[in-house]
Amino acid sequence: MDRKQMCVANVRYKKPTQNEARRMKNLIKYLTYRDSRDDYVPQVTGEERWVDRGMGKSVSQIANNCTAYQSDHVLMFSLVINPNPALIEMIPHEQRERFVRYLTEWTVQDFFEARGIDTGVEMAYVVHHRETTDEDDPPGRHNPHAHVVLPGTYYDADEGRRVPLYFSRNKHVNHIELLHTITEQNM
Repeated sequence: MDRKQMCVANVRYKKPTQNEARRMKNLIKYLTYRDSRDDYVPQVTGEERWVDRGMGKSVSQIANNCTAYQSDHVLMFSLVINPNPALIEMIPHEQRERFVRYLTEWTVQDFFEARGIDTGVEMAYVVHHRETTDEDDPPGRHNPHAHVVLPGTYYDADEGRRVPLYFSRNKHVNHIELLHTITEQNM
C-alpha cells in the first residue's frame, strides 16, 4: 500500500454469465469463510459475518439478490475499503472493527449521494481481519478491511424502476476517482 494513501478503495465486477455466476457465488463463500488466503474463519451458529443492507446476510441470499438485481452487463460489483494499517494502529484494537464498519457505511453512502443516487443502493459487507504481508510494509500489522457486495442495478425513484448501476472511468466522469476521494475524506 502506498504510504501516502490513508485508505484504498478497489472496485471489481462480475458479468451476468453462467461461469461468472459460479465465480460470484465462490467469491461470496470465500469472503464469508476467510479473512485472508491462509486464514479460515470458523463459523459460529447465530453469528453472521455479513452486515445486511438489503442484499442478505448469507451466501445464498446475497447470490440470489445479485441475480435478481443484475443488469444486462453486471451481475455484481465488489468493493474493498482498506484503511492504511499505520493509521489503524492509532485506534485501540477493540474499536477497529467498529471503525471499519462506520468507514464502509459512510463511504458508500457519501459516494452514492455525490452521484445523485439518493434512494440508496442495496449492499452487504463483511469485515476481514488479516495481517499485512507486504514487502514494503512491516509484516504482521493488523489490517482490518471490508469487502462490499453491490448489485448491478438500483431503484431509481424518479423513473420508478431499477436502472443499471455503473462505475465510469472516462474524461467526463470518473466514479473510481470519486470513490477514492470520498474514501480518503471519510478516513
